[in-house]
Amino acid sequence: MPKHLIAIPFHDWRKCIREGFRTRDAHLIEAFTRGEDFDKVLVVSRPITPLELALHRESRDSGLRVMLAGPSWHVFQDDRGCYVFEYFDSDVLGQILYGKSWFFRAYGSVRMLRALLAALTSLEMEQPIALSMNIRSARLTAQLAARGIPVAFDGFDNWLRFPLGRAERRWVERSYASYAEVAQVWFTNSESNSVAFEQQYGVRPCVVVPNGVDFGRFKGSFGEPQLFGQVRRPRVFFGGKITHLFDSALFNEVAGQLGHIQFVLAGQILDRAVWRRIQKHPNVHYLGDVHYDEYPAYVAASDACILPYVRDENSHGGNSIKLYEYAAAGKSTVSTEGNGAGAMSTFVTIANSPDEFAKAVVDAVEAGQPTERAYEDGFSWDERARAIAHRMMEMSEGSRSKQSPPLQAEAGNG
Repeated sequence: MPKHLIAIPFHDWRKCIREGFRTRDAHLIEAFTRGEDFDKVLVVSRPITPLELALHRESRDSGLRVMLAGPSWHVFQDDRGCYVFEYFDSDVLGQILYGKSWFFRAYGSVRMLRALLAALTSLEMEQPIALSMNIRSARLTAQLAARGIPVAFDGFDNWLRFPLGRAERRWVERSYASYAEVAQVWFTNSESNSVAFEQQYGVRPCVVVPNGVDFGRFKGSFGEPQLFGQVRRPRVFFGGKITHLFDSALFNEVAGQLGHIQFVLAGQILDRAVWRRIQKHPNVHYLGDVHYDEYPAYVAASDACILPYVRDENSHGGNSIKLYEYAAAGKSTVSTEGNGAGAMSTFVTIANSPDEFAKAVVDAVEAGQPTERAYEDGFSWDERARAIAHRMMEMSEGSRSKQSPPLQAEAGNG
């Protein structure tokens, strides 16, 4: 039975350190590290070029506790107890020319694969199991599977429902097809995604493991954030990225109707077109991005929380982490249908039209008391991680039902 885990997150580990461990992949890796299912966890962070180091004003080591190193890679021990593998690729020109699609190529680097195998040997991680949570790492994952390492894939969102460029969409389609060949089990965060993956790629099974929450972060008392001191009550809070999922039309009408309520947005702006469509009413306040360590205080200092997401073909069919966080904090929450809101109906009011949404927001604010707080049992990241780990253990004990030759790896630089 495997004792060790190779975890390939979608998000760059350094980004997680800079901004907080707030995404599904980061939460799960933290839980795997805390848990008892694996002796060692090695995180394979995404390839790094000198361009990225320069943009973030970082160096290769950046004060990290490096314990192993080669000419183009190193392994450091993270404070959470896991090991982190970083590969340094010198292909700056390729990253500039191909943009996000470059990562699909970079993960196919023969040199990166050899460096990773050397790291596994040095760490004495014999008979590991691999969990990829990264659509862009299909080539690397296929190479690991070709070497007898059992592979699972967490397709937490359906990327084919995202607004992608033509080249990136082709890469995504090929990557899903590759995972269908080499991954012995798929996971995803919602039933709709599971159905879509099973129908389109013949994946059997695609196991639904919803998102969760770290209850410890949202318990206790919090001081009011300084930025909130500039915003009078009542405050309604949305803490998340501004992407194509944000329903700007719905939000604009609701905020326009409820001029006496202050609407506070905090998070990264990833879709500038959506941001430009958000009307900057006097009662709409944007606080910028908030580090995840500070985020619970913003939730606690709000009178209600909202999740105004689109419900059309642009929806990612997913399961919002924010709903679990708001429930853990005991906050009255209003959400559009989908995004996992149905399963959270005990804690969430679902409203779709602007008038319904506005009325629900007023009711939540006027209630003046917390909603029923979610219990840790059934919702925690630790429980989600255990469910994934146990399913992977079962997978590794059985025989591989499919075998496929590795994808053709490309020689990368560095």
